[in-house]
Amino acid sequence: MTTSVRVNTTTYATTHVAANMIRSLKQIIRASGLDLVHLVDQWEVLEAGVTTWLQSKHLTGLVLEVFDPRERSATSLVGRFDFTIDYDYGADSDGDLWLDPDMIDYVVRKNGVYPAQCRYTFIASTKPGRPAVPGWDGTQFRSTDHLTRRTAGTAITGGVIGAALSYYTRTSK
Repeated sequence: MTTSVRVNTTTYATTHVAANMIRSLKQIIRASGLDLVHLVDQWEVLEAGVTTWLQSKHLTGLVLEVFDPRERSATSLVGRFDFTIDYDYGADSDGDLWLDPDMIDYVVRKNGVYPAQCRYTFIASTKPGRPAVPGWDGTQFRSTDHLTRRTAGTAITGGVIGAALSYYTRTSK
């Protein structure tokens, strides 16, 4: 007699990655000197969108844009943090679930603190055909032409799902 056991870890993996991306955004926002009120107000909507689109494999990235609301030009974006999703990250892994909070701290230290007037917004990058999630509307990314992108590496994994973190800083002249 042969016995086999198969455990579907997709729900655990997507919940882990979604929760830790949002937790990491909270860590970035707090350590960057930004006001947490907007995140708290958006928490349920953010969690619903990220979890739904991770489960459906439509989410390709989650972005935190930091901007100066006094600026009306293309340079209003003062910083950006991108989580890029890889659905084949740990194809040969044993289903590890982990988070690297030291990487988040490192990225914030490298990026610095933002001026008090700065605000932020969340943008989900998704594949066409994504399921509708209340509270999420289409939007445009602000220009990053005046910023330099830096890749920190994989910050979160959940089974076969990985979330790499990149950040943008002012370009040196």
